[in-house]
Amino acid sequence: MGGESGARGILVADDEPLLRRLIDRVLRGCGFEVTAVGDGDAAVACVTAPGADKLAVAVLDVGMPPHGGVAALEAILALRPDLGVIVISGVSPDLALRELLRSSGALFLAKPFAPEELVRAVDDALGAREARLQSSPSASGRGSGD
Repeated sequence: MGGESGARGILVADDEPLLRRLIDRVLRGCGFEVTAVGDGDAAVACVTAPGADKLAVAVLDVGMPPHGGVAALEAILALRPDLGVIVISGVSPDLALRELLRSSGALFLAKPFAPEELVRAVDDALGAREARLQSSPSASGRGSGD
């Protein structure tokens, strides 16, 4: 439905307002539509809200309230398995998070990161999402022949 040019929306969820604003500015500067929120519950709500089909990638802080980014990640993946996901954190992922990243195909970006690293991660997440969508018969709505 959306195709490769239809979904250019990025959900940014981080409880640090300064970093959230910086990520927003960098991604908007690259032509993305950004929805920025400050907690995991708001992030989960965004993926089911009207217009959520424009979201292509979610950038989630692993340590944000109220339940932590991992809970938000699990909920978002359950609701929108097509979404590209980048998990950001100032600490190395523990074993459980590493397994979740591996099983979901989500990417990990360590804080602090340079704007170029963020843009590269978003580009990688978009590429992985597109590959999943093209290989999924139900994603195109036609079964085959995209």
